[in-house]
Amino acid sequence: MSPNALSRLWSHVSPPLLIAVLGVMLGDVITTGIGLELGLSEGNPFVAHLLAEMGLVGLLLLKAATVLLLVVLSGWTQRSRRTFRLGSIVYLVVGLLVVVSNVVAIATVG
Repeated sequence: MSPNALSRLWSHVSPPLLIAVLGVMLGDVITTGIGLELGLSEGNPFVAHLLAEMGLVGLLLLKAATVLLLVVLSGWTQRSRRTFRLGSIVYLVVGLLVVVSNVVAIATVG
């Protein structure tokens, strides 16, 4: 892939939003790991199965696939910047709710 093609692949991505999404993802992985260590169970059946099969590495791979899909799929739209921003904001809202829920569950156990 040429440098110009690689530049176009990322041209619609807002670095601050991408960093925020990655931060929320990391927060989810960390709080999930702490919760599991404390004996809590994963509420999402798909993720619970993934964790049972692959541990936290599976969750990290799922998060990596999510970022890849967010970047690539939004780049295929006519309004790729807007699509990336909207997808990022939706992920941030849902992801923050998940992290807060994890923190509350951890606080009730610990």
